[in-house]
Amino acid sequence: MPRQLSRPPPPPRAAWMFPLLGIMLAAGPACADAPVSLAAPGATLEEVLAIARRLSPELAARALDTEAAQARVEIAGSLTDPTLRLTSDEIDRTSGPRQNKMFFTVEQEFPLWGKRDLKRAQAGAEVARTQADARMTEAELAEKVKVAFAQYYQADQAIRTTEDLHRVVHDIANVARDRYAQGRGSQPEIYKTEVEIIRLSTELVRLEAKRRGATARLNALLARPIDAPLARPVKLRALPPEAALTPTALMERARAGNPTLAGGDAQISAAAAGKQLADKNWYPDVTLKAGAIDRTGNGPNGYLAEIGLRVPLQWGLHEAQQREAAAQVGAAQARRQALELQIQSELGEFVADLSGSRRTGDLIRTQLLPQSQALLRSGIAGYGLGRAELVDVLRAEHDLADQRIELRSAEFDQQRQLAAIERLMGGDL
Repeated sequence: MPRQLSRPPPPPRAAWMFPLLGIMLAAGPACADAPVSLAAPGATLEEVLAIARRLSPELAARALDTEAAQARVEIAGSLTDPTLRLTSDEIDRTSGPRQNKMFFTVEQEFPLWGKRDLKRAQAGAEVARTQADARMTEAELAEKVKVAFAQYYQADQAIRTTEDLHRVVHDIANVARDRYAQGRGSQPEIYKTEVEIIRLSTELVRLEAKRRGATARLNALLARPIDAPLARPVKLRALPPEAALTPTALMERARAGNPTLAGGDAQISAAAAGKQLADKNWYPDVTLKAGAIDRTGNGPNGYLAEIGLRVPLQWGLHEAQQREAAAQVGAAQARRQALELQIQSELGEFVADLSGSRRTGDLIRTQLLPQSQALLRSGIAGYGLGRAELVDVLRAEHDLADQRIELRSAEFDQQRQLAAIERLMGGDL
């Protein structure tokens, strides 16, 4: 076919611009390999997690709660303070003036039948519960940091993608002006590119606000000022293989590592010790008393000793204590069972959601994006040769940008769901 010469070739700028635009849009965000600041945190999830664990006031408070519970173990196994009594009495006489004598005594109550050991067991179970609460607080903090980091990464990448599109549309607007100046284009094409530039500028403002919000949220979790600078996020965590995400295997790990279940086990132990203690309350405690007698010169000094028993005559009281303790054991066991069922349900839900998000992301990444990039390159080349309409090129660019945003949203969902699964398991996969 003979070469048509009726159309003048595009100006030199357009000749190199369209291949460059195609490369820019097909390659992804232009700043993906920019150097990362070493002066501020935020580049990787591992970095921000380490800072959050080190500076979190919630974890510091939990550590102090555990320390207080450990002190209560010693308190529970200790005897109460003894009672010192000073008594003034009269010497027994049938006549004559009053003559005084003094009693100096010390009393100490001794719980018997292993009651002190049971109280220590109760306090020890409370230590285990506070430790489980601390682990749960750490797991919840880790989940919040993981989600906040993923939001920060998503907002940052959305801005990079939109900035690329903004540059491309701006350059296409220049080509449209050149075509119009040569009589090969129309003025509405210039207006369309300018409207698209304004729309993208508005979108950048919205995305920047979203990134500032994500920055403030992440800084708050790191105990930093909300406007403190953060390094640009480099990458998200890699997802574990699907073989490691079977609900049955995850539930087994959750039974062994979930801190909420560990706290439920500790509550059962404490309630069981309380029930044994209520049973032992039917057995009397002993109070020993020893002292000295000072007859103030009116006779020889002497000594005294006493023994007392706390007699469990209030049958209604002790029976009520036993019923209360038995009910507490049953309630703790029921709560533990309900927690396990809830965790099992949530694990199944999050695993299913993660599988769906992963497949959605894979489809966008491996099929939809390559096809859209090919369509865009074809449209750009056709517009440069006058064989395609500008509106079709802009639509293809817009669709490609939307698909990249959808891919980032799917990646965020994956990170959020993975963080929830790891919180339920009590550790990283």
